[in-house]
Amino acid sequence: MLSLRGAQVAFLIVTLIAVGAALFRVANGPDRARERRSLAQKVCVSAGGEWAAVEKVETCSTAEALPLPKLQPHPPNQH
Repeated sequence: MLSLRGAQVAFLIVTLIAVGAALFRVANGPDRARERRSLAQKVCVSAGGEWAAVEKVETCSTAEALPLPKLQPHPPNQH
């Protein structure tokens, strides 16, 4: 059985590892996002699509794609 001091040390080690892993993911986030975007662009173009940015939203348009219906706003709840 762990002593109180041993449990505290184990908790500290696990906490430091978790914080380090979180910081690593945050620091590498922009690189991972660029890689995913680059791969999505390559797949889109290789599938015969066109990569486009509309109002800061990047998307792939293909000839087979159907236009999306416009969504109507929900009426306010009347209680």
